Amino acid sequence: MPIFGRKKDKEYQEAAKLLAEDRPKEAAEMLRSYLEKHPKDINGMVTLAVALIHGQEEPDRQSPATEDAFALLDRAAELKPKDAVPVFNKAVCFRDLGMLEEALSQFDKALEIEDRLTLAILHKAEINYELERWKEAVELARLALIRDPGIESALSWVPDAMEKAGMLDEDGKVINAPWEDAPPDE
Repeated sequence: MPIFGRKKDKEYQEAAKLLAEDRPKEAAEMLRSYLEKHPKDINGMVTLAVALIHGQEEPDRQSPATEDAFALLDRAAELKPKDAVPVFNKAVCFRDLGMLEEALSQFDKALEIEDRLTLAILHKAEINYELERWKEAVELARLALIRDPGIESALSWVPDAMEKAGMLDEDGKVINAPWEDAPPDE
């Protein structure tokens, strides 16, 4: 889930709109032009990086577009090291490329910058589910849901993970859940 930023600049807004409309190549062209005028704009760099990844039919870690995207995200992170947005989006790009361990590492880095970044926690939960790390997936999903109850609809996979982790009995009731004995404020 890319974070596009909110800018008043019309060129940037139009580029972000193109990207949201799934027109990443057009968005990338416009963003390159925008960044020529605003070379240190973090949101412009992040949005262009996302456009470069999404503009590939089959994103590949070795492609020039992917290399450019990661260079932009690294530059944005260097320019604003206390901003989790570039790191979060680098993690999303790794996930889009199927590089799940690298994505987890980047989500951890984003959470070091902003520890309440619910979307990073949600992505980590989903990746752990994909990697069949059932207990970790469930625990992360629980944490994400505590932080943002509005994400419940994104967690349809949790009962399956709980069953596979041995956290449900044959009637579907929760058993052996790590949080059952935890203090209520955890």
